[in-house]
Amino acid sequence: MVWSAPAPRLRLAVSRADDHTVLHVAGELDTLAVPALEHALHGLETPTGRVELDLSRVTFCSLAGVELLVSAHRRAAAAGASLTVRRAHSAVAHTMRLCRVPSGLRAPAPNGHRDEHAYARDLLRDALALALRITGAPMGNAQLYDPEAGALRIVAQRGFHQPFLSYFETVQDRESACGVALQDQSGVFVEEVAASPVFLGTPALDVLREAGVGGVASVPVAAPGGVRLGVISVHRPLAGHWTDEQRATLGSLARATGSAWHDLRHQTGRGLARVALPLPPPLPSPRSGAVGGADR
Repeated sequence: MVWSAPAPRLRLAVSRADDHTVLHVAGELDTLAVPALEHALHGLETPTGRVELDLSRVTFCSLAGVELLVSAHRRAAAAGASLTVRRAHSAVAHTMRLCRVPSGLRAPAPNGHRDEHAYARDLLRDALALALRITGAPMGNAQLYDPEAGALRIVAQRGFHQPFLSYFETVQDRESACGVALQDQSGVFVEEVAASPVFLGTPALDVLREAGVGGVASVPVAAPGGVRLGVISVHRPLAGHWTDEQRATLGSLARATGSAWHDLRHQTGRGLARVALPLPPPLPSPRSGAVGGADR
C-alpha cells in the first residue's frame, strides 16, 4: 500500500478489491485537515460506487470531521453509491456515537468480552512479562486477536506512551511487525525498523521513531489446531541482531502460551482456571531491569 507524502496532519492511501475501494486515513482529522480528506473523497475513482473508509489510524476526530463523513455518506447514497466506515479508531467511534451518525455509516461495534477472552488476556500479559525478561527489551506489548473484527487489540504494554498506544490501538493489516506475524503465523524479527520493508513509507515508521524504537520482534500466539490468540512483541531502542537463541526462546514462549490456553479451555467441570506459564530457559545474562509484570 502506497501512502501519500508525510503531511502535518493526515496521510492517505488507497487500496482496491473487486467490488469496493478502501481509502485509508492516518493522523488527526481536525478542522484544518478536513479539506484534505474532502478533496481525496471527491477525487476518488470508484468503478463500483462502493467506498469504505479505514479510520483505524485516525487518533483524533473533530466534529467537523464527523460532519464531513456524514455529508459524504449522504451524497453517495443520493447518487446510488455507498460510503461506509469499515474500521474506526476508538477516538473516531466515540465522536461518531456522540454525534449520532446514521447507522449505515458507522463501523461495527467491537466484539464483547467473554470469559475465555479474559483468560487469554491474562495469559498474554504474563507472556509479555516473560518475553521482556527473556530478551532484556525495555519496551513491549501484548495484543489479543478479535476474530469478529479481524483485528489485534493491545491488552498490555511496557514502556510506551501516546501516540504509540493510540496509533497501534488496533492492527488489521501488514504495515507492522505484529500484523505480519499474525497473518503469516510466523515470527517477525526486524533488526532495524528504519530499513525494514514492513515499515518503509508508512505512517507507522514515524510513530516508531517518535517512540524510540530501533528494532522489534513479534511472535504469534496460537492454540493447537491453529486458533489465533494474539501476538507478543518486544521492542528495543537500538537496531541490532536478534540471536538464534532469542528467536527460539520467544517461539517456545508463544507455543507454551497457546497450549496453556487450549488446555484450560478444554477442562471439564472446572471452567477456566488461573495458572502460571512455564518459563522457557532464560538467555545468558538478561537485563534485570526488565523483570516484572506488564503495565495494565
